[in-house]
Amino acid sequence: MRILIDFQDLRGEVPPPALALARDMVNSADPHEVWIAAPLHAPRAIETLRIAFAGVLPPERIRPLATPRAGKAADLVRENALACMEPDVVLEPGQPGTPRKAPHMRHLPTVIADPANFDRQDLWRQIAAAAAGRRPKSLLEKRHKLACISPLPPEKSGIADYSAQLLPELAKYYDVELVVAQERVEDTRLDAFPQRQVDWFREHAHKYERVLYHFGNSHAHQHMFELIRQAPGIVVLHDFFFSGVLDNLEREGYLPQAFLRALYESHGYTGLSDHRKSGRVPAIWKYPLNKGVLDHAAGVIVHSEFSRELAHDWYGKRAAADWRIIPLLRGRPQASLAHEARAAARARLGLEADDYLVCSFGMLGRTKLNEELLDAFLASPLALDPHCKLVFVGANEPGLYGGNLVHKIGRSVASARIRITGFVDAAEYADYLAACDCAVQLRTATRGETSAAVLDCLLYGAPTIVNAHGSTASLPGELLVKLPDAFSLDDLAGALARLHGDAELRAQLSQRALAHMQAEHAPERVGLLYRDAIEHFTHHGRHARYRQLVQAVAPACAANELPQLAAAIAFNRAPLAPRQLLVDVSAMVQSDLKTGIQRVVRSVLLALIADPPPGYRIEPVFSHGGGRSYQYARQWGLALAGEPDLVLEDAPVDLRPGDVFFGLDLFTNGTSQNQELLQSMRASGVEIYFVVFDLLPMLRPDVFPFGTEQYFGEFLRTVHAVSDGVLCISRAVADELIGWIGRQHLTRRAPLSIGYFHLGADIDASAPSMGLPPGAGVVLSALAARPSFLMVGTVEPRKGHTQALAAFDLLWERGVDVNLVIVGKHGWMVEKLAERIAAHPQKEKRLFWLNGISDEMLLKLYAGSAALLQPSEGEGFGLPLIEAAQHDIPIIARDLPVFREVAGEHAYYFSGLVPADLANAVQSWLALSTTGDAPTSTGMPWLTWDQSAQQVLDAIVRGQWYQVLPGSATKE
Repeated sequence: MRILIDFQDLRGEVPPPALALARDMVNSADPHEVWIAAPLHAPRAIETLRIAFAGVLPPERIRPLATPRAGKAADLVRENALACMEPDVVLEPGQPGTPRKAPHMRHLPTVIADPANFDRQDLWRQIAAAAAGRRPKSLLEKRHKLACISPLPPEKSGIADYSAQLLPELAKYYDVELVVAQERVEDTRLDAFPQRQVDWFREHAHKYERVLYHFGNSHAHQHMFELIRQAPGIVVLHDFFFSGVLDNLEREGYLPQAFLRALYESHGYTGLSDHRKSGRVPAIWKYPLNKGVLDHAAGVIVHSEFSRELAHDWYGKRAAADWRIIPLLRGRPQASLAHEARAAARARLGLEADDYLVCSFGMLGRTKLNEELLDAFLASPLALDPHCKLVFVGANEPGLYGGNLVHKIGRSVASARIRITGFVDAAEYADYLAACDCAVQLRTATRGETSAAVLDCLLYGAPTIVNAHGSTASLPGELLVKLPDAFSLDDLAGALARLHGDAELRAQLSQRALAHMQAEHAPERVGLLYRDAIEHFTHHGRHARYRQLVQAVAPACAANELPQLAAAIAFNRAPLAPRQLLVDVSAMVQSDLKTGIQRVVRSVLLALIADPPPGYRIEPVFSHGGGRSYQYARQWGLALAGEPDLVLEDAPVDLRPGDVFFGLDLFTNGTSQNQELLQSMRASGVEIYFVVFDLLPMLRPDVFPFGTEQYFGEFLRTVHAVSDGVLCISRAVADELIGWIGRQHLTRRAPLSIGYFHLGADIDASAPSMGLPPGAGVVLSALAARPSFLMVGTVEPRKGHTQALAAFDLLWERGVDVNLVIVGKHGWMVEKLAERIAAHPQKEKRLFWLNGISDEMLLKLYAGSAALLQPSEGEGFGLPLIEAAQHDIPIIARDLPVFREVAGEHAYYFSGLVPADLANAVQSWLALSTTGDAPTSTGMPWLTWDQSAQQVLDAIVRGQWYQVLPGSATKE
């Protein structure tokens, strides 16, 4: 049972007695489920509730709701908002001593409790009584029109035949009208139903409250993919995958870019990037491309639990929470029920009384494992028994697979007793079902469909062998012989021999199958289940509630109130799965300078896109600051994914409770300007996390331009104020951040989680740049001529370039023949250093400064250098240390905590800020290197970007943090 505690009457803080009541209910609720509704206009109250129930209730169970303050619309919006949370009972804390009946609760069972005077056991009894007294709205007080959109006979489609069986059952409850896109409908069962063309229905769809779509992965459904966007309806999902038909519709020009658009809509940049990398055919087999249909469905009906499991796997735990499972309708022709029907069918097929017939039903193809069945038959005793026959009932695959199958049959010892029928009509199909002694239905690479052929076999009582794949895996084991999904040849050959030799087992399986099909799949029962599902979705489905509310409140509102009303209604709707992980790339979208930080942003983002956490969709976003809303960075993201030809709008982000905002990019001023916006996002249920790369502008303001300390401090204060958690790129930076927060005496009501992750170092995974600069040959020749020491990073005061150049001047004066190679862009406050390098006598001889080279060139420099030199006076991480270790290049580094954290015992450390300190360290290292005693970087641990991204997710999704700073609310 779901109990919803309604705090929407709050205008400020949560009264302590009401909070105590909620705590008592949550603590005593097991096994029931407690949710809390809070007013969006009271952010302090929302924060109080989140703090009070942190670690007790999942964050998504504290749901802010937006409602107008007063009036008829307010009551309707409020009730609809609560109904969207699907409670069994609403518990409303009344004012102490003055319990009242809430006038807006006309349809939801409600219990009003006085927080200052309640008895727990009595309150639970009231809740149980309210839930028990809930009565569903009586179904079908009158007949309604039902528009059915499906392929119908004579279309060669299993769904067409299915609909023809189902519609007479639905006609017992509805006035059925057929919406068709085919030239003719030929089936006597359908003659009485009016037919409408698609264009006519598109214009008149608003007149139908009940619309039923049958969706499958074939051309017979091509008109439905756009129609459902214009006229939503209940969807019967016969196939989970639509990638095959959408690929065809795109290639044929019926729906331009249908596959690519559906790939983005359903699977985002993950699907697009994988498609670009692996190609179209692997993408067709891997991705369902069904989200457009699911999101526009007024309700979803499937035929097995397997389809729901697929939805959970692809879109998150609650993606299919409100789907209805209805067994696939299977009914036999009346004539086939007669006692002599089996003998008559065998006679029509030319079978002798002692023939043993093995059949496999359905179109042939690789996914049906027809060749495996053939091989098993030939390996079994049945192949040598002149009375045993194998018949594939269906059309052969027209390509190489089908040709090889025919060839193998022709060369076999049982070739005269094995055949492929080709396409058969319904009557001949039924004859084979009635006549066979054993059926074998195998499958691999399912598209999420329920096998009608397996159920047909059971319907006719045919002893059946299956493998446990897809929906077939959930069939009761006592009904058939169920092999492992990945069965062996011996498994299948043994099953064939077992059934052939055991007539009693065949009889038992037949009896159980017949009983099961009558109990679960009979037309009358399935028709009733359809009626119940249609009425449920019509009255209580997501689209139905929305439509009913809009129709009720819109006429009563003034025009100037409609935008606010529309925003409230949209916000209160239950969020669609999956959740969004919104990755801020604002700085890169506006100016990709290809700095080290932006390289990290790109690498982590690509890793997240390649392997998103279950139930999440990765969406890059950006803002221009100034409190302006965040927008989807779609054009930028499409370029990153390699699909620039797909044009999508950079629309405002559709924020939903449960989404995660991840400030990965360093967007200092814009983030500070967006503080109020970010706080409102957090109040609305969006989790907020930021990355802090370092605190150097605060710890070493002397090495940054004037004003940096001020704006960077404002950025850090904003991050502290608005975040649920902050991730640093090393433990050292995390410790520095914790210390800085303490020294600044920053406080906040809610706890703040602090974590850290390490950067990846596989350049190949960070979209490496290519190309060699002019003069590359001179540099590489110099590297080959003498030991070279490589410095990598933007040339700025804290990086130690001035000390390094002075130290190498000393070395050259001492006659030490070495190179100093500097790789990095010209930064700030280094004008004198730049002039000195430009005029240096060793320039382009033993001193080189390469400004803005490609990753390809950088890899060559690493490979040719004697050691990496890292004299930086402050760093957030030290990625060049790891890149050096990847090439087994020794490391000379200043003795900083972060370098110790990254390199451990795999580096040679020095201290001191004067040139001689570094010069002496280099000479000492050279001596150790000569004797083989210098520390080596070999074996130094490092992460790939995929592993780095997983550390990010460990924190922001899986809640694994380094420290949690307590909030002030614990002291209130």
